[in-house]
Amino acid sequence: MRYRTNQGLLIEAETSAGAIRRLRESSWNEQNLSDAAYMEAVADRMFQEGIHVSTLSPDMFIAGLLSGGLLTREPDDTQPDAAKQEGDRK
Repeated sequence: MRYRTNQGLLIEAETSAGAIRRLRESSWNEQNLSDAAYMEAVADRMFQEGIHVSTLSPDMFIAGLLSGGLLTREPDDTQPDAAKQEGDRK
């Protein structure tokens, strides 16, 4: 999975938990927190801005960041799209 933060940072990870770890590691203030504590800290900040981000699971947390506009999905360069695959066959 590939995501881009609203600050332009590209995050690549195999799972939502991995994406959270990469986000936490890229944060100046929160590198020393656990992943769970990082999710809570981010969710608290977002709540103050009127955005609800669930911390019940890594998948729900990432979904909340996506719906809140804090992350966007990036195309995965390692998996060619179906149209390109079809064109290659002809």
